[in-house]
Amino acid sequence: MTTIAFTPTGTGNARRAEFALLGELLDARVRDDADLAGLAQDRVNVDVIDRLAAQGLKADELAFIIPRRTLTHRRQQNERLSTEESDRAIRLARIVAQANAAFGSNEKALVWLRGLQKRFDGLSALGMATTEHGARLVEDALVQIDEGYFA
Repeated sequence: MTTIAFTPTGTGNARRAEFALLGELLDARVRDDADLAGLAQDRVNVDVIDRLAAQGLKADELAFIIPRRTLTHRRQQNERLSTEESDRAIRLARIVAQANAAFGSNEKALVWLRGLQKRFDGLSALGMATTEHGARLVEDALVQIDEGYFA
């Protein structure tokens, strides 16, 4: 298990829940935000895709991380995700963990993540999370929700 740094949003129990889920999804001990880039550089195992799927994400929601054929090839060759794919997987794992902590349940988190949002010009949070800039907007929205702002 790799040790990863991460600063979760929210406070108290929500922060601990976010840490715990992110650690499970990344198969790493998560402490603060400083080392997530290092994990991407080290390249994560393809099993992160399975752990995200176990959270309820569908294959088409995970396809932006790595194309299905490439994922199949990586599994057959026992290869890790590339640095870029790892970065996308970490980004999505972080958002899933943050949403679970903000909403208090995986089911509520998935409903919000999949719902079309006016603040995202009619796109879903998962749709926004496919880019770095979009993911930042989703993270900002989740912080606002966690802190009690429902804009």
